[in-house]
Amino acid sequence: MQKSLMVGLNEKDMAAVIYSYDLKPYYYPTLFPLKETNFLTWKMLEAQAGLKIAADLVSRGANIPRKTREAISRIQGDIPKLSISREKLEDELTEYDIMIAMSSNNPDLMAIVEFWAEDTKFCWDGVAARAEWIALQEISLGKVTFTNSNNAAVVTEYDVDYQMLPEQKIGVATSYHGGTNGKPFTQDFPEALKLGKRLFGATYKHAFMSVDTFTMLASQEETVKRTSTLVQSLTDIKDSPDLATVNALLAKQKERFKGLQISVIDQEITIELADGSRVTKNPFEDGVILFSESKVLGNTWWKRPIDAKAMPGSVAQKVMHGHTLIKKYSDESPVREVTEGIANLFPAWNLAGRSVLMQVDNTSWTKN
Repeated sequence: MQKSLMVGLNEKDMAAVIYSYDLKPYYYPTLFPLKETNFLTWKMLEAQAGLKIAADLVSRGANIPRKTREAISRIQGDIPKLSISREKLEDELTEYDIMIAMSSNNPDLMAIVEFWAEDTKFCWDGVAARAEWIALQEISLGKVTFTNSNNAAVVTEYDVDYQMLPEQKIGVATSYHGGTNGKPFTQDFPEALKLGKRLFGATYKHAFMSVDTFTMLASQEETVKRTSTLVQSLTDIKDSPDLATVNALLAKQKERFKGLQISVIDQEITIELADGSRVTKNPFEDGVILFSESKVLGNTWWKRPIDAKAMPGSVAQKVMHGHTLIKKYSDESPVREVTEGIANLFPAWNLAGRSVLMQVDNTSWTKN
């Protein structure tokens, strides 16, 4: 390992650029707020959200009755290391040297910074994208599985399963796929709400789904009719409603839907495999609706990587920003400039044990 080949680059300059990066394009920091830990394990209690148990009226001087404590089971696991790297090879570095030589009298500082900042941003986004993929996969399937088909570094398959009950994963009365006869508001949504109340005493306020799933929901004849204006009904115009219109319908019928609102997950993440092929898709599974009590689903547990320590004799330049370490160095044989992004993190879904997943393209759950 050698010092970075970027002329005049130091950690202060790196930090000035890297500290401008944020996580606004991603859902997981909102759904799973960041929480630092001193350990490389994450733990969550299934009974994080309990029932509202009322106090008792007692006579003064009488013993206070003890309330029963819910049986609380713990799900835990290791916090995985997420890492990504990018290299600039000899041809690009030669072009960089030419650019430096040509700008010696009138340096184009922006072009020089962009040359190396392209890779630091790539690595920052790469770590965040994998965290997003984990979070959205698990909340739409009840588990997340790492295989050779979705993670290039996997040697053996690795699962995090939230052990949701079979009753928590349901289908719909009539499939929304390939037709418009589904009954989202007269049968499916009310059924999910009743199920959550019966199983957990839960009142669901949020229904999460992908863009394509919302499109299926909005195209159902029942949805169109219930959201049509008088003019549309008289003229037989059957346009699918937008999200605001559907949520207005749910809000209007508060007694039935208990304040439930739909949140659409509009995200695309690209996974690059060991053979260089890429797959781009929404990590939130299509054809699934998650019913949840809260918009905050858990926490993203993270620990500072050991790589962030000042290693004896190390010449790598390092900047820690949030949960991610960005590191730059060079190698001599072959000549290359290396940028790495490293994080120890895992979004743990605290409310898995109190949520319901509904598959809208089938009358029963068949996803896993």
